Amino acid sequence: MCHAALKYIKKGGPGRGTSSGGTIMNISAKLHYTTAWYQIHVSAAKAAVDAITRSLALEWGTDYDIRVNGIAPGPIGDTPGLSKLAPDEMKIDLSTDSRPLYKAGEKWPLY
Repeated sequence: MCHAALKYIKKGGPGRGTSSGGTIMNISAKLHYTTAWYQIHVSAAKAAVDAITRSLALEWGTDYDIRVNGIAPGPIGDTPGLSKLAPDEMKIDLSTDSRPLYKAGEKWPLY
């Protein structure tokens, strides 16, 4: 997707001059920073997203003035993802992980 957008964003998006590039925002996860049961496929994919983000930031930032950022939110409570990663029978204490607020994130309703 980044490569497909390169032709457009290296020239600058709407309202931007031709000498200024666009922005790419990649979304990853924190899962691959440590380990989790049965999540090899997810960890490998998210590690690849992080590597692509860093490489594009270096290359395209230098060559085209394109800003490339990534975010990696932690687990969000009351979601299917969290129930798969931390089912009740595993007895995982979510407050001890490296979350700034010592709790899982909260989902907000979309309006």
